Amino acid sequence: CPRHYPSRRLTWLPSVANCVLRADFPKGRKELVASLYQTVILLLFNDADEIGYRHIRDHTGIDEADLKLTLHSLTTGNVRLLKKRPQGRNITEDAQFAYGFDFSHKGQRRIKIDTIQTVQVLEGLKRSDEKI
Repeated sequence: CPRHYPSRRLTWLPSVANCVLRADFPKGRKELVASLYQTVILLLFNDADEIGYRHIRDHTGIDEADLKLTLHSLTTGNVRLLKKRPQGRNITEDAQFAYGFDFSHKGQRRIKIDTIQTVQVLEGLKRSDEKI
């Protein structure tokens, strides 16, 4: 109630939200635990097998820094759901991303996709904890 607690404020932190996606791969169905940004990007691949960086940026509205970190997390690491062209660490405006149809992850049915957190997110979480 705003009258009883006027100094409290609810802040939305989309970078710490998690979603569970069910995905069918040639080697079986998997449940993917992904961040909100990862989920938004992966859902674009329901309509296309390959998407350019500009298209992802324009259709998601995610700011450049978070978008690059999120795409990097989907193309590198243990769980590589997307393939990037041209290969390399840098994500450029001309980069193309393709859905990894040959994805397989042995044994586990539920897979957590790692995120790359920025210093800003970690500081925001710390401030939230301090206010509580």
